Amino acid sequence: MNPDNTAAKKRAIRLLTSRDRTEYELRERLSAEYEPYIVEEVLAYLREMGYVDDARYARNFVEHCNRLRPTGNVGLRHQLTAKGIPASIVDQVLNSEEVELELAKGLLLQRAPAYQNLDRERRLRRAYSLLERRGFRWQTAHAAVTQVLDSDLQKD
Repeated sequence: MNPDNTAAKKRAIRLLTSRDRTEYELRERLSAEYEPYIVEEVLAYLREMGYVDDARYARNFVEHCNRLRPTGNVGLRHQLTAKGIPASIVDQVLNSEEVELELAKGLLLQRAPAYQNLDRERRLRRAYSLLERRGFRWQTAHAAVTQVLDSDLQKD
């Protein structure tokens, strides 16, 4: 067994013990220290052992975002693509339109108390800006704002 190969495997496993990583992230980190053929051998070994699985990573990433920091599909797609997840996998793991709308509504409900003393225009601007920053499509943001803030807006 090649000593460089063993060292690269150990390095990759150390990287994976701190947090799950995509194949792209590991390739980038290992390429700085090892020859490309060694990196590819190590990645093949890690895939075979089940230590690296981009589909699993993407599913976990979306679930994590849904729980802790609701993000729209536009934002999720951008983040997953930046981590090197192939588009075919990204398409499989994105939230359905219904789930995305529920996430947007939940986010607005969390922020609604902060908006209650604002005039109508400011409330709308802040709500749409929040959802846009979090990667929600305009149609989803509009539906969420209409459903969550509609009763408040009619009072004005």
